[in-house]
Formats: sequence, structure tokens, C-alpha cells
Amino acid sequence: MIDQTVEEWIAACEAPLDEAVAVVRSVHPLLAGRSPTGGGRLVWVLPTTALSGSAGFVATGAACEGIRALAKGTAKQWGADGATTSVLVVDPGVFFAGCEAPLTEGMRDPALASLGRVGDPVSDLAPLLDLLADPRAAFTTGGTIVADGGTWMAL
Repeated sequence: MIDQTVEEWIAACEAPLDEAVAVVRSVHPLLAGRSPTGGGRLVWVLPTTALSGSAGFVATGAACEGIRALAKGTAKQWGADGATTSVLVVDPGVFFAGCEAPLTEGMRDPALASLGRVGDPVSDLAPLLDLLADPRAAFTTGGTIVADGGTWMAL
């Protein structure tokens, strides 16, 4: 963070937060009161750096925590409209797969996860997204589900 320029901070933290606010503002009218069983659902997918922090990812972690706070706040405000919002946090390896070593420097080894691997977006994470987006999950709002193979609990 000491070596990060103002422009890099804006790109890694402030711009994603601005975009998240724009998403919230634009989707609320689409999600509110959509059906007799409740409104629609907004699910954010973030890396676990939002929960644990990681060297070299201070700005990203701050943006993720801001989005988690936004999800909780909108859950409270949208409740009366029947719309929900949740957060699914996943192993950073899902986000940063294929990146060069300097980008992932300071991140934990996936072998430290209880399952010893990074989650597969299709077979491991998509079913959780389906669950959170399903109308039967209308009573789930404002929470964070961790799906990282046990990495975060090892931190």
C-alpha cells in the first residue's frame, strides 16, 4: 500500500465501489416485488481477501469490505420490497487463476485449504449461486457465505 499511487488506489478500491453503488441503484427497481413469493435477488461474488486481507491487496480488500457493507445495508432497506442481497466469498485463486506471480504474491497456498484445491467455478460455485438466486432462498438476505475449500478458516 505504501508504494501504491493514488491512481492505483482509485482503480483497485474506489472504482469498484462506485460501480457497486451504480449496480445497486440500477437493479433495485428490477428486483423489488417481482413475484408473490418475494422480489429478486442480488448476489455478490468476492474473494476471501474481503474477510482476511492479504499483503498487496489492501485496496481490493477495502473495496470488497465496502461491497459487503453495501450488501448488508441494502438487505435492510430492500427487505420491505421483498428483494434480497447476499455475498458469496470464494478463494482468491478463482479470481486470480492464471495471473503472474507478482500479482498473487502474499496470497496463501491453496494446499493450505482443507480440501487442498481452489474451487471450480462450474462444479463448486455455480450451485451455490443457483441456491442464493432461487426464489426458495427468499428468507436469506444480508449474509455472507464462504466457499473457499476451508482456506479462510486456516488464516
